[in-house]
Amino acid sequence: MKLVKSIALASAAAFVGVTGASAADLPGAEPVEYVKVCDAYGAGFFYIPGSETCLQIGGFARLEMTSGELVRNSAGDTKSDSANRTGYRVRTRVWFDARTESEYGTIRTFIRLQLQRETGGVGQDAKISNGLTGLDADDSLFDQAYVQFAGLTAGVTDSFWDFKPYPTFTNPFVSDRTVPALAYTAQFDGFSASIALEDATARYRNTAPNGAPNSGQEIPDIVANVRVKQGWGEAQISGVAHKISTNHNFTETFGGGTGGGGGDSSWGWGVQAGFKLNLPALAKGDFLWGQAGYTDGAGLSYNGLGDVNVGSGTTQNISSYNPQRDFVLVNGDIEKTRAINANLGILHYWSPTWRSALQATYISVNYRKVDADWKSGMIAANLIWSPVKKLDIGGELVYIKNLKKADVAYTGGKDDDAFVGRLRVQRDF
Repeated sequence: MKLVKSIALASAAAFVGVTGASAADLPGAEPVEYVKVCDAYGAGFFYIPGSETCLQIGGFARLEMTSGELVRNSAGDTKSDSANRTGYRVRTRVWFDARTESEYGTIRTFIRLQLQRETGGVGQDAKISNGLTGLDADDSLFDQAYVQFAGLTAGVTDSFWDFKPYPTFTNPFVSDRTVPALAYTAQFDGFSASIALEDATARYRNTAPNGAPNSGQEIPDIVANVRVKQGWGEAQISGVAHKISTNHNFTETFGGGTGGGGGDSSWGWGVQAGFKLNLPALAKGDFLWGQAGYTDGAGLSYNGLGDVNVGSGTTQNISSYNPQRDFVLVNGDIEKTRAINANLGILHYWSPTWRSALQATYISVNYRKVDADWKSGMIAANLIWSPVKKLDIGGELVYIKNLKKADVAYTGGKDDDAFVGRLRVQRDF
């Protein structure tokens, strides 16, 4: 028996020895590098394997259906039934936010891509494709792409003029524009100050029939702002200087004068102020938001008009002149367009899953006695249900009132109003 045990133990020892020797002779497996969480910049960031760069990926998918009344046609006295009263828009965005630490601070690269499909519309807001209304149209673009480094911002980014934490879906008289820009920002004690050179053609709204043709962009728009963001909320003051230069061959007439054959140049400008006041005493997430701006020849896109379609039930429906131009030429002289816009809105959470927003907005456009001035007001209210995190299902009702004035001979000097409804389903990730 002892002999059997001795043989068994000797065999086991020999097996272990052989196995150990074989394992030692095998090549070692490459260590697996798992994705690690990066918490230096907030939730959702992770380290790109093999690098010291943190990356966040996000986006949303949204369906929006719009239906409403038609506003008056260009004659100003009838409502046309030739366009769609209901339209659909499906939009998706995906963004990539990459950040790396360096001896100069954080280097940030941000890219946001957008895909959109739109069909139908309301009034002249019907999508125009190949000169026909109501056809579907697809849209794809890189909505933003910029680098930030040591206070420098370079690329396509939100305009440094804009202040837009607005509460409603519909914001016809609020500038919301991405533009190619080169900017520098200094930060100090919760404040920041920025100065930017922004591509003026990204806001270009100076077209025929009555807009005096621009001779092209001589210099970029100069935009600056001062901003504060703290626990109580945030606020911003911004300004813009815009160079106007006319086409030398322009001969159109306005209000009894002539455009003249010579070129001319001038400067337009604008100023804007906005605030967002957090209201935690009412409910978590509540806030009051306000914004007002004035422009004198800077271009009405700075008042928000470059971001809506004419005749959508959210602005003028007058095709006989361009309501977005920044100037007209009379007797060889530049007459700059003046405009003022104001917005006030509030967001309230009834519960963690139900919230509402109410917003009122107003704009007044003055063409310096050479064309029909006009005013418009809007009230929008919505109700949104979020059954799960980052899923919104909501509806919004909009009332718009257009006020036209006939400073010159114009047949459309009548008031008009309309109701527009929007249904939105959106999922963020």
